[in-house]
Amino acid sequence: MTGPETAYAASFVEGSLGLAAGSLRPGDVPGDLVDGLASVMRGVPLEDTSTPSLEARIMELLAGLERSALERDGFFVRKARWPGAAPLAVCLTHDVDNIERPKEHVLKVRDRFSKADFQRAEKGLISLYDNIDLIREREGEEGFRSSFYLMSKEYPLEKVKGAARRLHAKGWEVGLHGDFGTHDSDSEMRKAVERLTGGTGIRPRGLREHYLRFDFGKSWRVMEGAGFDYDTTVGNNDRLGFKLGLATPFHPPDEGWRPMRLLELPLSLMDTTLWGYLKRSEEEGFGDVTRSMGMVEGVEGLFTLLWHQEAVRMKGGRLYWRVLKGLGRRKGVFVGSGAEVARWWRAREVPLKLATGGRLITLGARPPKGLTLILRTRAGTKVRVAAGSVTKRGDAHLVSPTGPSFKVQVSGGG
Repeated sequence: MTGPETAYAASFVEGSLGLAAGSLRPGDVPGDLVDGLASVMRGVPLEDTSTPSLEARIMELLAGLERSALERDGFFVRKARWPGAAPLAVCLTHDVDNIERPKEHVLKVRDRFSKADFQRAEKGLISLYDNIDLIREREGEEGFRSSFYLMSKEYPLEKVKGAARRLHAKGWEVGLHGDFGTHDSDSEMRKAVERLTGGTGIRPRGLREHYLRFDFGKSWRVMEGAGFDYDTTVGNNDRLGFKLGLATPFHPPDEGWRPMRLLELPLSLMDTTLWGYLKRSEEEGFGDVTRSMGMVEGVEGLFTLLWHQEAVRMKGGRLYWRVLKGLGRRKGVFVGSGAEVARWWRAREVPLKLATGGRLITLGARPPKGLTLILRTRAGTKVRVAAGSVTKRGDAHLVSPTGPSFKVQVSGGG
């Protein structure tokens, strides 16, 4: 495949891997990778979506680029994907489909809840379906924040306004859970944004469409036109896996294959896939979450988790607390809301530049806190860093800028 798709693929790969600005030309990206990216961006599914296969293909390309650079120049440098060169990022998100159910329904499904919770709910001490504040408190105990996507007309916004304001005030994100028809209509999207903003006093910057409705020919354009910073709709609902074969944020293409400002955070796993579609037991579901997260870590990716807020007191849904505790015990994982992930990815786009015959490494703007360069060198190569610190991880130097005059000088080894 030739033409603008190849230029888009080169820009995509360069940004994803954090390579030096302008280091990839369209012809440098293998044709099969160009074809794969072009196909999924236009909604043509991959044959196998069980793994982040395109992400793995990009990492294979990275290994080849690194080998060539070490042989040719004696060193290879790129920006790590996540703060502190964390090998994995996890994005915690919650769709707010419901906040209450009729008493008849609750009685019918009472076995989903623990006896203690059901009795407390009968006494009016807790809500079984409105768990926004509960989740915020439990996530806060682990030092995490997440995103809550509210619908604009499926329930009275007055009933969630207080919780939404508390989320917003404490650093959690309040986004839009698109109503029916917003995914392919500029006017319906505008109305939904206005309703949510008016009802909560919070203008949503991120969104996910209800039931993951998505039109590859329209949805990104509608979202871009509405001024959203990011979307996190594109994923599977009836099966495990990676709908696009990707597991990192990216700028989707417009009609002319130019990258949009909008970011897409691909959805990795949804809770109702486990219980509603696949009928997993809790142990099986936990295993699925662990395996999926492991696949994403294997490509230094982003694991975007959708866990419906109304489910956390139910069988299956209560597994969220176990997932949360597990993340809290892990070291070196970047965990955040959709807004935090999107802000990081945009800040990471500060240009990485090579000068003086490619041996002077600088940044084109002030780097965000946590930005780390991964520098690998051949034997005999000397590295001098100004306004930065260096640590070793395996065979790599991790270089962290600490001031505006940051630069890295590489000599010898060539």
